[in-house]
Amino acid sequence: MTSRLIRLGCAALAAATSLAACHPAVRAETSATPPVATESLIPREDVLNVESGPIPYVTGEDVASWPSIVSQAAVVIDMDTGAVVYAKNPTAPHYPASITKIMTALLALRLGHLTDVLTASADAVDQPPDKLYMRVGEQATLKDLLYGLLIDSANDAAVEIAERYGGSVGHFADMMNAEARALGATHTHFVNPSGLPDPRHVTTAYDMALIARAAMQIPEFRAIVDTRSYTWKGTAWQATLTNLNRMLFTYPGAIGVKTGFTSVAHETLVVAATRRGTTFLAVLMDCPTDAEIRRDATNLLNYAFAHYETQRILPAGDRVGFVLARDGKDPVVTSEPVVATVPIGQQIQVAERVRVGTPLAPAARGTQVGALDLVDAATGRELGSVPLVLAAPFEPVPKSSPWLRVAAPLAAAVASITGLALAWRRRRRARRAMRASVVRVQPWQESWPSARRGGR
Repeated sequence: MTSRLIRLGCAALAAATSLAACHPAVRAETSATPPVATESLIPREDVLNVESGPIPYVTGEDVASWPSIVSQAAVVIDMDTGAVVYAKNPTAPHYPASITKIMTALLALRLGHLTDVLTASADAVDQPPDKLYMRVGEQATLKDLLYGLLIDSANDAAVEIAERYGGSVGHFADMMNAEARALGATHTHFVNPSGLPDPRHVTTAYDMALIARAAMQIPEFRAIVDTRSYTWKGTAWQATLTNLNRMLFTYPGAIGVKTGFTSVAHETLVVAATRRGTTFLAVLMDCPTDAEIRRDATNLLNYAFAHYETQRILPAGDRVGFVLARDGKDPVVTSEPVVATVPIGQQIQVAERVRVGTPLAPAARGTQVGALDLVDAATGRELGSVPLVLAAPFEPVPKSSPWLRVAAPLAAAVASITGLALAWRRRRRARRAMRASVVRVQPWQESWPSARRGGR
C-alpha cells in the first residue's frame, strides 16, 4: 500500500472519530505563552507600491486578469516584499493539514539546534502515518527529524519536537499560536504540531503565507524544503525519503515548501519559486485532488512571473548625507532597504528628499537623526519615508559655554585696561628716573671754581 493510501485511510479514520463538522470553526482562545522572538524573521524594509489595509495588495492590481482556479482559497505574494499579487478568499478559515508543520519547524529551529538529540515517546510512536516508524526511546537528532517532518510529513517527528521544545503537545500548540499572532497571522488557531484533523485547528491562505515567508528566512529551513531526497536510518525502518512536494520536480525554479492532505482539509499546498531575481510564494487550500492543486499552483506562479517583478530601490546602509561631528563629518545612512513589487517593465522612478538634524549630545550608532522622503519623480506623489541613522558612534563638536562667551570680551577689556595702567606706570617711573639724574649746583659750589680761576 502506498504512502498516499495510508494517509487517506488514517485521515479518514481520524476525521470520523474526532470531527463533529466538516467546516472549520474558529474558537477564540488566548494564551499567556509569550512568542519566541520572531522580529528578525520578517525583513525590516520600506515597501512601496502597496495598498494600505490588512492585506497589502500591489497598487493597481488588475483583478480581471487573475487566473481561475479550483482551489477554494489561495494567495500569491512576493516573498521579498510581502506584496500580494493574487488572492482568492484570503482570510476564509480552512483546515491546513500538514502545512501546519511549517510552523512546527519554524519554532524548532528558533528554539533548538540541529545537533540536539530527541527521544521518541509513546505518544509520538502512536501517531498515524506518514511517520518515521520510531520505537519508544529511540533517539534522533533534530536535523534528521526536521528532514522527516518536512520531506516525508512525519507525524511522529512533529510530536517529538513539540514535547521537547514545548514540554507537551498542548503547550507547544500555545507557543505556535503566540508565534502566529506575533507574525500577524491573527486568523490562525493551532491545536497540534502535525495538522491532523480538529475542528479548532484552522488557518487562512494569507496567514499561512505570512508564516511560510517567515520560515523561509531561516537558512536551515530553506535548505531542508529544497531537498528532493534524504536518507533516514532508524532502528526499525530505513529508507530514502522523497520529498512529497512534487512541484520541486515539475516546476522550473521551485525551491519548496510543503504539502498537506486530510479528508476534511483536502489538498493543501505551499510552494515557492525563484526566477530572474524575484521569488513568489503561493498558498493554496481546499482543493479536491493533488493534480488539480498542482495545476492551480502552476497557473498562479506563471501569472505572477509573467506580470510582476521585485524592484530593489535602495539598500540598507546607503549613505545619503553627513552630520558635523567632533572628528569631522559622520555619515548618515538608510536604516532599511526600500523595495517594491512592480509590473514588469514599469520600474518606479524615485526622487529623494533628505531631512537630517545634528544631535546635540553623544549618540550611539544606529540612532535615528532624520528621514529620507521618497517621491514619485514623474507625478510628485509621496511614496514613503525611510529612517536615516548614524553609521558610527557620534560625538558633537565642542561648543563654548555662555559664561565663556561673556567672559571673553570682559577679559579682553581688563587686559586692555591693565596694559594701559602698566604703560602709564612705566612712563611715570621713567620720568622719576630722569629727574633723579639731574645734578643741582649749590651756591657754595659755584664760588669755589670762580675763586680758583681768579687766582691764576
